[in-house]
Amino acid sequence: MPRETLGAYDRLRPYFTRAIGAGTLAVVLSLQPPETIKPTTVQAVEIAETPAPQAETYQLYGSELHEVYDGTFTRDTGMDMHSCTEYKVCGTDLGQPFLMPDGRVAYLFGDTFQVPGPFIHEKLPQGDYYRAQTMLISSETPTEGAPIHFDGAGAEQEDGSAGEILGGKHMLLNDGVSLPNGDIVVSYQHTYDVKNGDNSWYTDYSSLAVSHDGGQTFEKLDVKWQNDPEGKNNDPYQMWSMQLDGDYVYVVSVCSGRRPGDMMMMRVPWQQMADKDAYEYLNDHEWGGEADAKPVATGHFGEPSMRKLSDGTWILSYADYRGHPKLVTRTLEDPTTGPSGEWNAPKIQLTNKQLANLYGGGIHPYSTADNLIMMVSTWQTSGRGKDMSERQLKRYDVSHYITTAN
Repeated sequence: MPRETLGAYDRLRPYFTRAIGAGTLAVVLSLQPPETIKPTTVQAVEIAETPAPQAETYQLYGSELHEVYDGTFTRDTGMDMHSCTEYKVCGTDLGQPFLMPDGRVAYLFGDTFQVPGPFIHEKLPQGDYYRAQTMLISSETPTEGAPIHFDGAGAEQEDGSAGEILGGKHMLLNDGVSLPNGDIVVSYQHTYDVKNGDNSWYTDYSSLAVSHDGGQTFEKLDVKWQNDPEGKNNDPYQMWSMQLDGDYVYVVSVCSGRRPGDMMMMRVPWQQMADKDAYEYLNDHEWGGEADAKPVATGHFGEPSMRKLSDGTWILSYADYRGHPKLVTRTLEDPTTGPSGEWNAPKIQLTNKQLANLYGGGIHPYSTADNLIMMVSTWQTSGRGKDMSERQLKRYDVSHYITTAN
């Protein structure tokens, strides 16, 4: 969801209580006792006896049901989808996919509702069941024309719904990676402000959290990348994507808020992800200290997604907001060099003309160069009111799109 929208929404209603306690991370990742994040239970209990709204009630919100498959996009979320009826993940976005330790694929979603989206919570007696982030799991590889069937959820609640995996409105998920020891690590941004004037959200830091139980609970790690202390939101290590390759986790990162800036790259031995001093930063084609780091690219970037595919292809995707918004991909000229090598020129995969207000573009880990699966989000409203709460929600969902890398 655009964060200017979340800012308006934040002013209209309270967010739900989150349960956070203290814990101990007794693995090699831990340097200091982390904070343990328990799945949110308060709101789920309140609505446990009330089913999620079904497709026939969709018109109550003034929105439209969109085609499941229109010849280009296959819709995976919405009021009529399995994600909604089974896990109450109805209106949502992103769905960044990453490989789980057991071979299934987890999808990390952003602002999530059991209704089509924000600003309609007063029209349902059971509320909108807002969650700042959710995770669904699937054992199938997406195909054209068939919505993804999910068979599990992170932080699963007593009623079967997907709870917040990190808790709290300020935690925005970036990406996830599974480690050789069976742990899952997710990257997130901690937001502190929303600037309606420049359509950006501001973060004070990015950080990591780890799960030892397949995503049911997460513990925050004591490692942070602080944003610009002057509040200009210019730090390029806020919005991450991560890929394990050999002994290293490789990270590509950009500024928060889908704003102009540099794209950077770093790597860390997977056993030392909680040790900031263990990270190396890319300087042209060499790895070294942060002070010598040089950008991989400079532009106006949305969420990045970097994957090494099963056929050996390294691929990077992101929304390019220069001019008309578009989703692009880039591949390595020589895959044997790893992500420190030369990247080919961007290939335009999708434009705003094909899907209005598109963003995201997360790459499915079971993609190949000839069967590239991308998760694409859209946020559409009618009306031109400066206050987003005065507009009419038309569409807020996630689809998958199948294309080729080259």
